[in-house]
Amino acid sequence: MSIKIKIIMKKLLSFLFITALCFLYSENIHAQSFEKGQKNFSVGVGAGYGIGANASVDYGVSDLISIGLIGAVSSYSYGYGFGSNFRLTYIGVGGRGAVHFGKYLKEIGINEEKLDPYIGGVGGVRLARYSSDYSSFYTDANVRPMIGGFIGARYYFKEKMAIYAEAGTPYSSLGISIKF
Repeated sequence: MSIKIKIIMKKLLSFLFITALCFLYSENIHAQSFEKGQKNFSVGVGAGYGIGANASVDYGVSDLISIGLIGAVSSYSYGYGFGSNFRLTYIGVGGRGAVHFGKYLKEIGINEEKLDPYIGGVGGVRLARYSSDYSSFYTDANVRPMIGGFIGARYYFKEKMAIYAEAGTPYSSLGISIKF
């Protein structure tokens, strides 16, 4: 296992440990999990086109729908031996929209006050940069459309702080979300 991957894994495990501690010492809250006018800022780590990080901001245009922006960066490298190492880096920016269905959870007996499940889509552009130690001839960059979807949820352990998880394409992530 490379040193870079060990460092990333150590940071990810530290992040998860701190998140678990927040769960243990969280306060009870009584608020609706998503509502019109709500703004969320989220930052997380995860996987997309390699290991990376992302940040997003969402605005509730209604009790069901949010729109926002996302930015993400991910990278991975690999080698074929004989000094030829390659690196692929992706930077994506775009818009996102989601449908929040938490208020329907109480109809099936689930407390929706702390949970905000959602499903949505993302669209934007992705910059891909490829580089090689072998030769500068193999260095390249291009811009392509970025289209995808995701399903996720936020769990509010404080009135304005949550952990979130999203699975989808082009990025999946785990992180912290702040309501403001």
